[in-house]
Amino acid sequence: MLDYLQRARRRDGGTGALGRCCGSLASRLGADAAHPTGPNQLKARAGSIAMPVDVALISGRTARAVGTRAGDDFDVTVVVPTRNERDNVAPLLRRLEKIRPDLRLEVLFIDDSSDDTPSVIEGQAARCSRTVSLIHRPEGERTGGLGGAVRTGLLAARSDLVCVMDADLQHPPELLGALIDEAVRSRADVVVASRYCDRGDAGELSAFRLAVSRASVMLAKGLFPRRLRPVSDPMSGFFLVRRSAVDARALRPKGFKVLLEILLSGSALVTREVPFRFAKRHSGNSNASWLEGATYLRRLAELRIQGRWRQFAGFAAVGALGVAANTSVLALLTRDVHVWYLIASIVATQLAIVSNFALTEWLVFRGAQTDKSLPFRFASYLLINNTSLLISGPLLLLLVSALGMDVLLANGLSLGLLVLARFAIADSYIWGSRSLRPRRLVLTQANG
Repeated sequence: MLDYLQRARRRDGGTGALGRCCGSLASRLGADAAHPTGPNQLKARAGSIAMPVDVALISGRTARAVGTRAGDDFDVTVVVPTRNERDNVAPLLRRLEKIRPDLRLEVLFIDDSSDDTPSVIEGQAARCSRTVSLIHRPEGERTGGLGGAVRTGLLAARSDLVCVMDADLQHPPELLGALIDEAVRSRADVVVASRYCDRGDAGELSAFRLAVSRASVMLAKGLFPRRLRPVSDPMSGFFLVRRSAVDARALRPKGFKVLLEILLSGSALVTREVPFRFAKRHSGNSNASWLEGATYLRRLAELRIQGRWRQFAGFAAVGALGVAANTSVLALLTRDVHVWYLIASIVATQLAIVSNFALTEWLVFRGAQTDKSLPFRFASYLLINNTSLLISGPLLLLLVSALGMDVLLANGLSLGLLVLARFAIADSYIWGSRSLRPRRLVLTQANG
């Protein structure tokens, strides 16, 4: 990188803006290399950008990639995370070129490819009328997967409005104008391109993929009922966000579902939706996998109980005591009192729920600030626990028959998900406050 900058400076004669820019960064990189802390800093700056498309962007892009202040040089930045998408780059840029020619737009590729996608981006950039930039994350520095790539793009963007879309053209670039218009009209922090709102369409997804997608949405909305209430498609990978409303440095995304991380970060965000039809992939294969699905479930659990580990542990322990109480009462009624086992099971279950409520009220959420009355809390607790009993059977059937899981693994997973869902509802609604007023998160950025 150092040699590259020095050659660029000599070509410019060292006196032009480009020469001064490259010379300044070369001096900084050389100084880093001469100090004990230099190698780590050098890796953070130069290692993030393997193949710069435009030499003039090197110093600014490098600084922004590691989290310093960015300016508003463009109206919107389109962040495109790529992984082996070489055949999709040219058609994507051609379609983005046609969108509102007067719009100051930068296309920023965040690339995790192992093929020649970076070279293709560099070649197509020379032919594109839009400003195109590239940050290539070398193997070993791809923290967070696709979500980490988007975070890098948010930090490096040179506009307040940032649109995230896939490179495979399943997200129609032509919708960008509508997303921007909605953000300007409503002053929204996040505008989601939704497949599931009115006039939205999931396209030609197979029945299985559609079922998995719908189930993922339902699970997320069930665990975060207040935060995600206004969003019909929190799993969407196509959205527009204001960087001034989100602390991108604080994001720690894992996997594909970075929008979910943004919606749940910090203060409640003002959200709006624009419908779209999910298109066919233009070329290549999807990077989705079972591993990504497992990562999503694990991350969803982490987000739900983040900062509430003690409460969740207490809630789970009370649930375990409830199982013991249920079993004891069932044994007593069937063996000693000779009650028919189905009736005995119903009675034992309701008594266990009542005892669990008492323990949860007095131990887990003791001192919680809630505007709900005791009768309301009790009735709600009865409702969610009896509803979970009705859901457990169909959920187990879905995991075993539709997804092909081992029955014991599926049973454990279903029980864990239901405990998590009950805790989410208890924490958000029963013992939580009634409303979460949307408010903007104002970030103070230091000059420099």
